Amino acid sequence: MKENTRQRLIDATFDEVYSIGYQGAALNDILAKAGVHKGSMYHFFANKKEMALAAICEKIDERFDLRYQSIVNGKGGYLENFFAVIRESEGRDFKRGCPIANIVQEMSNVDEDFNATMKEIYAHFRMGFKTIFDKAVEAGELKACDTAKLALFTASTLEGALLSAKASGNPQDYFDSVEMLIEYIRGFESEKSLS
Repeated sequence: MKENTRQRLIDATFDEVYSIGYQGAALNDILAKAGVHKGSMYHFFANKKEMALAAICEKIDERFDLRYQSIVNGKGGYLENFFAVIRESEGRDFKRGCPIANIVQEMSNVDEDFNATMKEIYAHFRMGFKTIFDKAVEAGELKACDTAKLALFTASTLEGALLSAKASGNPQDYFDSVEMLIEYIRGFESEKSLS
């Protein structure tokens, strides 16, 4: 029961922060959405900020692992599996955009704890891409290249693609950007992979 209460708080907090931002998210609205009394919240979190930081870390890690961890744990086909995942529309919210970018833009210059947390999350995000590209190099799918820079470019492009879709209201902006990114990454494919 305790774990269920904590999870409801995490889910409700993340949804509220993702939808209207941390500063716009009212604690009473979060508690009502979670169906939890304030006293129960204090059993798990000291305040709204602590709860929001926990929710952001846990839910973004969960989303990243759901999308990309199976690629890392796979036995090949790293690039094609990665391309398939970034082409997917399921689980992407083009109206709300990217939760990482939203929170970075809102809170990084306002609060040092949010700044540090989001830097860590973004570093994890990039490192996940780098790991996929490193595995692709090891498997002979990619030529030896600077996988850290390729991961940075990939993360930046995907973030920008989501922002473009959110700003224009047209999800096709995301998919068009993804196809250009894939075309760019294919430029690093090894001869073995192309044959």
